[in-house]
Amino acid sequence: MIKSILFCTDGSDYSGVAGDYALWLAQKLRARIVALHVTDVRLLEAPLLADLSGAIGAQPYQALLPQLQEMQKQRASVILDAVADRCRKAGVQCSTLHRTGSVVENIADEETRTELVVLGQRGEHAQAIGQFLGSSVERIVRRSIKPCLVTPGRFRELRQVLMAYDGSAQSSKSLQVAVELCQALGLKLSIVTVVSAPPEMGVSNVLEDAVRIARDHGIEPSAETLVGHAEQRILEYAERQQADLIVMGAYGHTRIRELILGSTTTHVIRKSDVPVLLTR
Repeated sequence: MIKSILFCTDGSDYSGVAGDYALWLAQKLRARIVALHVTDVRLLEAPLLADLSGAIGAQPYQALLPQLQEMQKQRASVILDAVADRCRKAGVQCSTLHRTGSVVENIADEETRTELVVLGQRGEHAQAIGQFLGSSVERIVRRSIKPCLVTPGRFRELRQVLMAYDGSAQSSKSLQVAVELCQALGLKLSIVTVVSAPPEMGVSNVLEDAVRIARDHGIEPSAETLVGHAEQRILEYAERQQADLIVMGAYGHTRIRELILGSTTTHVIRKSDVPVLLTR
């Protein structure tokens, strides 16, 4: 079970909500938080700074660069101190880390010592460095070897979990994570599989297997087959069932691979009003 949570923060409103989820989970699971702030080196190469270099000349810009770096360091300290203060007041153990470099690479390095990565849908500097969901967040998720919780712009407590299941070995691992969370947090579980019309052979067996796995762990889930476009049907079902969390595998090996790996994953994360937990 989750004992250490890597919370990735950049001080934005979205990462603030991610912090709400990380703190809520840490309290419920009695886990510790590792708060990581990465100063993205590309910020010093952004168009604005390039214009500044052109305006004042290369040598003055180089002289100014250490000051800019110091400002980023001070800003990181303010952000991480605020996280540590929140954790202390909530009775949650917390350590903080400031790194400079690639966001993706630094998260990949630090996640090895944790069981869950929590990050917001969007970052503060997304537009400044040309990063939108499907690039930075998706690259983090693709690179990650740990479950990643991608959180929306608003917090709400978890009560109902929606699991997108396809019967693959990877999907079974994702279901295991969902079931363990339901056990630990006392959550309800809904399991769905998405097929094109007409329904494919063996779909009922797929759901039966999923229900059996959940029941073996003391969870009595609801289960349903959805027909149509995966991303649309998953989001519609999540809203209809008032799901507070969507669980999906980050990679699949069946026809639903498109659901798990391609544009569907990006679409679900971008459009979802609830957190999406992606597992490998």
